[in-house]
Amino acid sequence: MRIVVLGFDGASPRLIDEWIDQLPVFKAFREKGILGRTIPPLPAQTPVAWTTFMTGKNPGKHGIFSYATREKGSYERKIIGPEMMKSQTLWHILSEAGKGVAIINVPMSDVDEEMKGLVVPGFLSQSEGIPYPKRIREEIKNRFGIDRIKGDLDIETLDKAQDDPDRFFERTNEITDEMAEVSLYLLREGKWDFFMPVFMGLDRIQHFFWKYIDKDHPNYEESKFSGLIKGFYVKVDEIIGDFIKSAGKDTIVMVASDHGFCPVHTEVIVNNYLEEGGFLTSRSGRIAVEESKVISYGYGDIWLNVKGREPRGTITPGEEYEMVRGQVIENLKEIVIDGKKPIKDVKRREEVWWGTHLNEAPDLTVIFNIGYQAARWPEITVKNELKRYVNENPRWSGGHDGTHDPEDVKGVIGMIGPGINAGKDINVKLWDVTPTILKLMDVKIPADMDGKPFL
Repeated sequence: MRIVVLGFDGASPRLIDEWIDQLPVFKAFREKGILGRTIPPLPAQTPVAWTTFMTGKNPGKHGIFSYATREKGSYERKIIGPEMMKSQTLWHILSEAGKGVAIINVPMSDVDEEMKGLVVPGFLSQSEGIPYPKRIREEIKNRFGIDRIKGDLDIETLDKAQDDPDRFFERTNEITDEMAEVSLYLLREGKWDFFMPVFMGLDRIQHFFWKYIDKDHPNYEESKFSGLIKGFYVKVDEIIGDFIKSAGKDTIVMVASDHGFCPVHTEVIVNNYLEEGGFLTSRSGRIAVEESKVISYGYGDIWLNVKGREPRGTITPGEEYEMVRGQVIENLKEIVIDGKKPIKDVKRREEVWWGTHLNEAPDLTVIFNIGYQAARWPEITVKNELKRYVNENPRWSGGHDGTHDPEDVKGVIGMIGPGINAGKDINVKLWDVTPTILKLMDVKIPADMDGKPFL
């Protein structure tokens, strides 16, 4: 069995449902195959979610918990990358089973010299966009005149998205078109058992412009951007149709996203509330990390300053550690801003993850109600009598990773092709996708996977 998986980072099942009559290919998935939803891991961040997808495991087993992690024995943070992943990927397993694989622009993917096939490393790889092996790189250069496949927007374009939105949309469409053209060429020219490109455009667009298509957003505004976003979903639908035609009748085509989106209108400066609770110390407007008991690094992850783990730990493991965690949970869950509670829950790490890498996880994770997210950086602002510590009208009006309940930001999953029965409505965990693919391709599913086949 051949399988083509088309990844669309951030594709929203909610919008697909709303516009299904203008999306004929998605409609065909619903009528002739499967069109359902996936529940991402916590947190529903791009590197965490795609790693969960590609390993079939929860973060406690694959070791990726956020965009950044604390360096062991230090208060410093470092951006994560594919080299930090501690588990086999789907394509590695398929390659070991003798299958030919092609992986293009999948976030957290990287060159694997032992793998049989093609890799174009994706988001967060140091080799992002550079095709491997060399013969494929030369073939792409000769055919398309490019040294690397540009799978994502550059930082400058992202930074100017609101100042120069026309250029933002223009560049997003250019990158998407090139990705589709090169990927379709590689699909047609190669003999692959498993083929998977990921398109990043929807995620980038929705972060900045979600308020223009979500009527539940308090700052909803219909504008030309509303039409541009809908038009991009139409483009995605057409791309999927092109891949179905090129893949052939003997191939299962799957569509998947790592998460969906929800509105964001307020960022909560968590560290200010930790300071109000007596857990954090600041001096001259700056966080005194080594003196604080607890600190949030953004995105909702919270770390305690533990003796024997941090360089100048203040909290004794065991009874005191548990006591402080309980106090922080109680403190944060009681926060009220403008008469509303921004925080849905605060979870201990062992309540959401399990596995040999659990000790590398944040001690606590804050889960925000729809509309709110954590301030992106470990910041603090001037104390005030109202105890109102927020960033209003943040840079992004749409979110999924700040940290939100996975149930509030579900992704999409679709399947069509031989053996796929029509009309089945599914709601599955994201880690269930890889074992399902392995089963369909008649490859043994590793016993340590958390996911289970849903077909």
